[in-house]
Order: sequence, then structure tokens, then C-alpha cells
Amino acid sequence: MKKIDITIARLRLLLADVSSRERGLEDQRRVCRDQQNKLVTFSMYGDGSLDSVLTMLADVQERLTHIDATSQSLAMIRKRAEFELESLQLTKGIEEAKVLLQQLQAKQAAPSDAVLSPEEIQAEIARLQALINEASERAAQNIERASLDRRSRSGLS
Repeated sequence: MKKIDITIARLRLLLADVSSRERGLEDQRRVCRDQQNKLVTFSMYGDGSLDSVLTMLADVQERLTHIDATSQSLAMIRKRAEFELESLQLTKGIEEAKVLLQQLQAKQAAPSDAVLSPEEIQAEIARLQALINEASERAAQNIERASLDRRSRSGLS
């Protein structure tokens, strides 16, 4: 397997792991909110002291803060991994199109014993060149967007 294919596969696995962890965090967030509501109700109708309820609420809030921080970190990882995955897929598509283009150009230059007519070869060459140009343009836009994101995060706008 080519290195780019391995990297694409790793990024897909990473994104799947991030999605799984995000779902787990959402479940934990829901449990914490339920605990908060139960503790508030307990403070009114239970036998515990207000100090103990406040301590328990502080513990729940600490867990929620940790969950939120982890969620933000996962969101940053997701955004970057999605960007990298898209860039690698564009690069792979460009490389594959270039190989096909070279093969077609070689067929075009060779004697005409091919299955495709010269017009069909020319049309396919034009299609591949358009695909390469479009993918290259999208890659350039991704790079520009990533550069702007990095500058905005560092406060250099």
C-alpha cells in the first residue's frame, strides 16, 4: 500500500475514534446534568446538608468542565484531521489523474491500434486535465483556508 493510502486510512480511523469519543462525552454530559438536577432536588427534599450538596455539585461541575475541555480538544483534532484527509484525497486524485493522463498521451502518440478512437482519447485527456486543474484549485483553497485559520488562532489576522 502506498504511504498516502496508509495515511488516509489512519486519518479515517482517527476520525472514527474521535466520533466515538464525542458520543461518549455527550453521554457523560447528559449524566452530569441529570446528577445536577437530582442534587438540586435532593437539597430541597433530602436529609443532607446544604454544604454536602454544594460539594457534590462542585464535583459534578468539575467533571463537566473536564468534559467540555476534552470536547473542545476533540473538535480541534477533528477539524485538522478532516482538512488533512481532504487534502490527501485531493493529492491522491491528482496523482492518479496524472498517471492516467500520461498513459492516454502515450496512447495518443502511439500507432492507432487502440480500443479508443483519437477523439475519445483527446476527450479523456481534456477531462483528466480539467479534473487535475479543479483538484489543484481546491487544494490551493484548502491551503489558504488553513493558513487563515492558523493566523486567526495566533491573533495575527
